Formats: sequence, structure tokens, C-alpha cells
Amino acid sequence: MPKKWKTLGTKQIFGNRIFGFREDKVLSPKTENTHPVWVMDAPTWVNIIPITKEKKVIMIKQYRFGSQEISLEIPGGMVDAGEDALPAATREMKEETGYDSEEVHTIGKISPNPALMSNHTYSYVAYNVEKTGDQQLDNMEDIEVLEVDLNEIPTLITNGEIDHSLVVSAFYLLDQFEK
Repeated sequence: MPKKWKTLGTKQIFGNRIFGFREDKVLSPKTENTHPVWVMDAPTWVNIIPITKEKKVIMIKQYRFGSQEISLEIPGGMVDAGEDALPAATREMKEETGYDSEEVHTIGKISPNPALMSNHTYSYVAYNVEKTGDQQLDNMEDIEVLEVDLNEIPTLITNGEIDHSLVVSAFYLLDQFEK
């Protein structure tokens, strides 16, 4: 049975408000050998599936620097210091789409990549969303808002049009939540 490894020391390599990179010295409980491991620290992330009363998902398209492609996604982002996850999710939805809802539910929590990353993503669904204002984008955001039929989502995932792993996970969590 695997056991938790002991961290003997930590050295910060890099850090900014979006992520940090550190090297830990760890002790194997199995061999008693020490090893270096590298970990990315990031704030808690959130995403939210906004659904209208007509069963349309409010989705966004934006350029992603890692993949260097336009990505079809749901609203999401980082939880600010001192902020709780649910208000962060509704804030991101309002900022990125101009939509809001009074009916928001937690649908799950995942580890984006526990082999390398220390953070978690909380996923939410917002029902009966309505357009209440304009987008409030920062200077690094260029986001197109679109409506997608909820029943089209599985096909968009299967054919690769939705390929962001955190978005795919959120739709799986929604499916389980609604069962």
C-alpha cells in the first residue's frame, strides 16, 4: 500500500500571482532514499457552467497561450486571495459573459494534475442565467460569448471541439449532479 512521502525541504524556484514553481526534497517511505521533485503551485481555480432556462449553455471562446489555439470553454479563473470559490465562480461568469444567476450549485472538486500541481478546481452550475450586463474583461482577455444547446455538449467533447480538460471534467460532474 503506498504511503505518504515526507517533505524534508522546499526551495522556491519561481513565483508570481498566477503560479509558482518549487523543488522539494522528499523521503521515500519505501526505500528511505531522498529524491528531488518539482511542483507547480497555483491558486485555487473555479469554473462554472451557465445554463439558460431554454437549456442553452453560455460558453466562451478565447485564445490560449499554452496551446496557441482558440479554445471553446466555460467561464472560469482563479480564486483571489481572501475570496471563497463560489463567489469567485459567479464573478468570473459575470466578468467574462455578462450573465448572472440566483441558482448556483457546487458540482465537484478536482485536482487538475496531482502529479505536478498542488491546487484544486471547484466546478459549479448556474441555472436560469440571464444577461444582466456587459463583459468586464481585463486587458489580457479577448472573449467571444456564444450559446450552445446543452444536448450538443457530448458531441462537442467527442469530436474535440471542447478539449480543455477542466471543461470536460465540469460537464462530467454536471452529468453526475443531474442524475
